Amino acid sequence: MTFRTSLFRRSRESRAAVRRTAAAAVVAAAALSGLTACDLFAPQDTLEIEEASVGVSATVGDVFVGNAVLVSENGKTANLVATLVNEGPDSQEVRIVPTGGQTITVSLEPRDTQQLGDPPSEETLVTGLDSAPGSLTTVSFTSGGQSVGLQVPVVTGALAPYGTLTPSPASSATPTPTPSR
Repeated sequence: MTFRTSLFRRSRESRAAVRRTAAAAVVAAAALSGLTACDLFAPQDTLEIEEASVGVSATVGDVFVGNAVLVSENGKTANLVATLVNEGPDSQEVRIVPTGGQTITVSLEPRDTQQLGDPPSEETLVTGLDSAPGSLTTVSFTSGGQSVGLQVPVVTGALAPYGTLTPSPASSATPTPTPSR
């Protein structure tokens, strides 16, 4: 007499344990796909980068111009505030020409970064400006044979980040002759 025994014979408790494990795996897979599925339909915010500041940015040649803004109290004299980053392997010379202002020239070493106008200086002082705070004025940036004209906002020191960046009254006022004794 031969007895046959199934190799895969399981007890009732064993079959219940297998079903519980399978049910838990299905629930976990459903939860995981439900929690990650929102990425399938929602656009990623990192694909479209927007300016998080008042100023404007652009790239001219190998130089990145970041957050360019003119800080002025009267619309006649302003402090040009911008960050310049040389992203190239060679030295770059950047010419900046504000409408109605004098040319500003900045030299950047390879991979160099320069912050203009923080703190305000004679080099970043723009005189002859005819743009009231709240308006835009054209500032041309030239580097590596390329040029871009940016519509740069004119702001006052009333905005918290720009409070310390207004031109000093001494630098924007016309010099008064001192009487001789």
